[in-house]
Amino acid sequence: MEYIISALKYVFKNFIFIFAFALIPSYFFAMALDLRSLELIVSKLLAAEVDVSFGTVFNSFSLINSARWPFGLICFAAMAVCMPMLLAFIEKHMRIGSRSLKGLFKRINYNFISTFVLLVLALIVFELWALVSSGLIYAAILLFGGAARLIVSIVVAAGMFLLLSYIFMQVWLWLPCLHITGYNFMDALVFSSQAIGSNKKKLYVAIMLPYIAGMVLILAVVGICSNYDVIVPVFVLVELIFIFLFLYFNVLMYTAYFDAAGEEREDLKKRY
Repeated sequence: MEYIISALKYVFKNFIFIFAFALIPSYFFAMALDLRSLELIVSKLLAAEVDVSFGTVFNSFSLINSARWPFGLICFAAMAVCMPMLLAFIEKHMRIGSRSLKGLFKRINYNFISTFVLLVLALIVFELWALVSSGLIYAAILLFGGAARLIVSIVVAAGMFLLLSYIFMQVWLWLPCLHITGYNFMDALVFSSQAIGSNKKKLYVAIMLPYIAGMVLILAVVGICSNYDVIVPVFVLVELIFIFLFLYFNVLMYTAYFDAAGEEREDLKKRY
């Protein structure tokens, strides 16, 4: 829980300085969600059954789904622009203790390419994961019946969420290594893997728990609002959830990196 607490403290303490970087990506993330597919899945779960199509499952998982893929692409583009500035702010604050916004736009030139490349890789991994996960869940729906179908489908989904968290944990420090050390992509990957070392377990927990909690919250919001036939609160609440997750995971990269690299954080020092 050490990394979770550290990242949460930073987000809450500096929220007023960093929330603007998440507004546009979170808006288009909420727009990209296929709420109808999510509503159908939630209603099926509440009815203790999961008799849904492959397309419904995939559209619920995928950011680039068949129904709202343009918004997914805009969300990706927004993250590619906003993340370099957000990460530059976090790095500057942690390294020298300054929360000034001055010079952040110039950092796009330095951080953009590395951030964009890793975002593309992350999107490819995520979409492949969504495809495989949907296939496995749909196979469980076809092969089992009754209560077994529901149980197996939930177990498969949970297992795939745990697997995705593990995959991203392995490369979680790659981006801060690129930005801070100036190494090329492969050297930064090797260095980030070495830096994680014995911290893999707590980093995995720090990625997995908030991620699953965020997904559960989104499903809960969709389920509650669909029962009362409302739309706007779903969108707003999903956007707020993504704002928090977007900020948390970006901060987590640098809190974990500074701890793993043994570097002192200037933002934690008291200023008199």
